[in-house]
Amino acid sequence: MAKRRPEENLLVSPWAGGSRRSFLRLAIGGISIGEVVGWDTKTDQAQLDIRNYISPRNKRRPKRPHTRYIVLHTTEGKEKGSLKKIRRRGEAHYVIGLKGRVYRIIDKSRIATHAGRSYWEGNKVIDNFSIGIEVVGYHNREFTAAQYESLRELLRQLKSLYRISDRNVLTHSMVAYGRPNRFHRYYHRGRKRCAMIFADPNIRAKIGVFDKPIFDPEVKAKRLRVADPELYRFLFTSPDKTLSNPIESNVIARGRSAWTIARERYKSPSTTYHFPSGKVRQGDQISNWRSLPVGTIVEFGREDQQETAKAEFEGFLETTKASTKATDLVGDAFDEKTTIYFLPSGLIRTGNTLASSKRSRGILGKLPFGTRILLGYVYGGYITRGRFPRQIAGYKWNYPSTFYRLPDGRILTGDEIDQRSIPNKTLIFFQS
Repeated sequence: MAKRRPEENLLVSPWAGGSRRSFLRLAIGGISIGEVVGWDTKTDQAQLDIRNYISPRNKRRPKRPHTRYIVLHTTEGKEKGSLKKIRRRGEAHYVIGLKGRVYRIIDKSRIATHAGRSYWEGNKVIDNFSIGIEVVGYHNREFTAAQYESLRELLRQLKSLYRISDRNVLTHSMVAYGRPNRFHRYYHRGRKRCAMIFADPNIRAKIGVFDKPIFDPEVKAKRLRVADPELYRFLFTSPDKTLSNPIESNVIARGRSAWTIARERYKSPSTTYHFPSGKVRQGDQISNWRSLPVGTIVEFGREDQQETAKAEFEGFLETTKASTKATDLVGDAFDEKTTIYFLPSGLIRTGNTLASSKRSRGILGKLPFGTRILLGYVYGGYITRGRFPRQIAGYKWNYPSTFYRLPDGRILTGDEIDQRSIPNKTLIFFQS
């Protein structure tokens, strides 16, 4: 009998689909109890209540080249709605519910789109090198005892299987980074506070993790700047020091801008601003962001509206008004070759190309309504009969972060494209 790899049995509860007697027959039949992860041979108890809730995108997701990190997330919403959304879009490998049940969403060897725009130790798009775990709950609140227990066991198994150190168990808030915008003209750290509570040494101890990063490698290398000093101090405070929780407020004040409160949702139509005068405006109805009055209350929309906003932020930026300045949307990255403009006319140009002549520079000063922008992408050019996606983008050709623009104007991601039926003259764009 061929030797079964331990990872083939990872996270199988011995009670799922059978009795203890049938499980023991399995062990006698060639699978040792020690290999069936989820069974504690010391206490004779099943450690995980784990169920398949596989995403319809699972089969289209490519295998990761290697696995170096585990990234923890918080759903920032209720269990039922969050689980449904995460499954539909394949946004995590596992979800841990309030009662401790673990749901498998994406096969552990495949890519899940959980970290989005991310950067760590020189690696961009951490999805390609990590396992993502969503815990139902919020970034600044503790979890249920059952969730702590399940997460501790799940991490123990995954760390053992992939030989991941405690220091490489990260939070989404550590690895996420922001694109340049009107508030921060540079690429910056602080885009999300997601799962920040897991940077607290006391919380990490509850999940069996006893070490953590004490500095941000991208900030140290000056590839990113810090946009949220409070969050940065919380995430990277030395384990032997007392943490000071960042201030949470949804009221604009001196030093607390719309971006500080809403992050990249600040201009979303699902974000509402209640001015002290009683006037109410949606995020896409405001143009002068630096003059928002102190005391303005920021309110976020429903979960389904926020989902739409998230999709926009992770991929394309889009102008919502005519004559928008490129610098207002993408800051100092407006003229880079990895900034790509999709104009309503159908013209597609990189930032450095538009900035190379006086005529096209005028476009950057007054972007037409409906212009879409990709940042940090390579313009791969056309796919033809003799020029295939794999030749252009390498192993990234079918990644969820790779975009294809078809001749009819439709845009598909790498995990949506069928390589056998890509039309001639399709354009490909992949992350640099």
